[in-house]
Amino acid sequence: MTHLEQQLQQHKISLPSECYQKYRIFGEELLKWNKIHNLSGVSSIESVEDNILDSLYPLKFIDDFQNCMDVGSGGGFPAMALAIAKPTARFFLIEPRIKRSSFLKNITLELGLNNVSVLTHRIQEVPITEVNNLDLITSRAVMDAKELIYLTRKFLKNEGYFLLYKGLNFRKEMPHMSVEECFERDRRIYYYKKGKDI
Repeated sequence: MTHLEQQLQQHKISLPSECYQKYRIFGEELLKWNKIHNLSGVSSIESVEDNILDSLYPLKFIDDFQNCMDVGSGGGFPAMALAIAKPTARFFLIEPRIKRSSFLKNITLELGLNNVSVLTHRIQEVPITEVNNLDLITSRAVMDAKELIYLTRKFLKNEGYFLLYKGLNFRKEMPHMSVEECFERDRRIYYYKKGKDI
């Protein structure tokens, strides 16, 4: 994971060495499971590193947070990458597909991530009694932004934020967004905005 460490340092993101050990184990396990279960599009340790960098890049500009819900966590991006980097923050990973949630539960145990809970639910089924008053809601390429915001806003605290990882077609989903709410890197748009202001 030396290449990943160098890339993150270029973006002024500094992590302890134990994070990179966990990223290595996470990457190896994801590739192993992927061969059997087709959990995500990653096919090499380099593509794992690229996805981790994509997941962590917003640490450059987002506020600190104590808890986060990730919708449609898939193979673990961005939530698992963020949970390793932010061990004092609580993470709720929402993944309805059994094979993917099984992988997430397995790797959570293997890495000893006490800050992660994996819920095998569709977002419409997540009980507000279990997940609420959140600082941050993340999601990467799961559904239309307006629909996702509509379904999840109730879980956010008043000052909580959405952080959506989107492609360049995002401008069609949210045509009225302002430039200040969007951070771009390569072909990725990171949409970061307070829920109450949307």
